[in-house]
Amino acid sequence: MFSLRSALALLLGVSLCLCPSCCGAGSKTPLGILTQAYDAHLNEAAAFPGLSVFEGEDISTEAEGRLGVRVGRTTVVLAGSSGATLHGIDSGAHVDLTAGTISFSSPENGIVEIHAEEAFLRPEKNQLTQAEVTILAPGVLQIRARRGDLAFRYREEFQVLPEGATYRIYLDSPAEPQGTAISGEQKSHRLRKVSYFVVGTAGAGLTAWGALEFTHSGTGIESPAKP
Repeated sequence: MFSLRSALALLLGVSLCLCPSCCGAGSKTPLGILTQAYDAHLNEAAAFPGLSVFEGEDISTEAEGRLGVRVGRTTVVLAGSSGATLHGIDSGAHVDLTAGTISFSSPENGIVEIHAEEAFLRPEKNQLTQAEVTILAPGVLQIRARRGDLAFRYREEFQVLPEGATYRIYLDSPAEPQGTAISGEQKSHRLRKVSYFVVGTAGAGLTAWGALEFTHSGTGIESPAKP
């Protein structure tokens, strides 16, 4: 026969398990897990491999740091002096890059979206995609499309960045590039406010070799111009 003390303990245990927050039934599911971390932080705490990452948490690195996160089958990596916030989306992750450089590897049918300087970048097709995004300065991005085409969106503009090149993108740049003579009507209807420069190709490093003005044409790229 239970004593009064045993009965009270039993009732207390039952009441605790009816409380989701106490027994973990209603706890959040981790968004991902840290795969590597040195000189890095998860929110305000020191980060180390194996830590779970939850929705809306901040990750950052010091100057010589590095931090990797696996979200489902997608992997994102922060280089040194970088910061980001992680969010979950269907079959992948949404990353708000606030500073520095992030690289990602997304498998076929995996989704990862990088948000930086009001621009959005994601795989253009359901294919293996590897890319790197860097905030060089306010309004200036550098994007390296290592594998797979990338879909780039900024406000009302959309472009596909082919794989195998590194792009330097100036957001809200002057509508008419220097050295280009175009009539007023063409300028207002054809040229975009975003300038895209190809600063390297696969195996060519970052040596500037050309520039492209993306225009309102059926193909997206209409005519090359010298830098």
